[in-house]
Amino acid sequence: MDDLRFSIVDVAEEAGSQSTIREQQLAPKQATAFVSIMQGCNMHCTFCIVPQTRGSERSRSIDEIVSEVRGLVSRGVKEITLLGQIVNLYGRHEFPKVDNKAPFVQLLETVHNVEGLERLRFTSPHPIAFRDDLVDAISNLPKLAEHVHLPLQSGSNRILKAMHRAYTAEKYVDLVRRIRRAREGIAITTDIIVGFPGETADDYKQTRDLVEEIQFDNAFVFRYSPRRDTPAAEMPDQIDEPTKEARNQDLLRIVNESTRRAGERLVGHCVEVLCEGPSKTNPTRLMGRTRNNKIVVFEGNENLIGELAYVQVQQANGFSLYGVPVQK
Repeated sequence: MDDLRFSIVDVAEEAGSQSTIREQQLAPKQATAFVSIMQGCNMHCTFCIVPQTRGSERSRSIDEIVSEVRGLVSRGVKEITLLGQIVNLYGRHEFPKVDNKAPFVQLLETVHNVEGLERLRFTSPHPIAFRDDLVDAISNLPKLAEHVHLPLQSGSNRILKAMHRAYTAEKYVDLVRRIRRAREGIAITTDIIVGFPGETADDYKQTRDLVEEIQFDNAFVFRYSPRRDTPAAEMPDQIDEPTKEARNQDLLRIVNESTRRAGERLVGHCVEVLCEGPSKTNPTRLMGRTRNNKIVVFEGNENLIGELAYVQVQQANGFSLYGVPVQK
């Protein structure tokens, strides 16, 4: 089965500056590409090693990023994902607000205007920097794909505080509601850590209940693992592995059910798919992603690779949809 779950982990040592551009090697008919817009992080979540390994936030200029995007689009790329450790904090130290829009929203608007670009994504944002101007951008920029990956980490305010996440579960739920109002059919995915030091059964239940309430399209559920030289690794009340595993499996069951329901809602609908190539599990079929990041497997001519196609969804199976191409 083609797996919807993927993770971008930014932990390697890196010297050099934000102005460094590395020419991306593109495969033939490659439809998607990632563009790094910043490096480092200033947030110091207690479980994370990135500030020590990557240093403080540094952002590339809008002109430089747009130049890279134009180059990729000229080589056939149709979808760009903007990358940053906390992507929506882009440029906050280097560039001013304009018309009350944060530098990240200014960047989105400028990249959105690149001729030939079909889809625009970004990952991963932080809830505290997801302000009204970014919610408005979701409403107003049609090339922005209908998918937001919004890390939650925990549904317990006590644990969020211990993680230094700087928001509450209530504020997170309100933000999800605002995002969903901004664009019909938008998919919300998330990251969750279970078994963080000091997490009681009640703390975990609060996370479980919130996940049930929100009904994420998908989630990456991680068992807490101590990282050397992070504050959380030295915290008392570390959780035993069997408890972490039980909570992990329990939460995955809930997530898998909401993922299944999200897929089944698309059965019978015609969806726009950006074809990425042969299916990993059945090379005689093609696979691609919808605008809300659902994997679709379908029969079609290899000429569709790298192109947008419309597919009538006939079946949902786990994390993948299956259908047939249609003319539109």
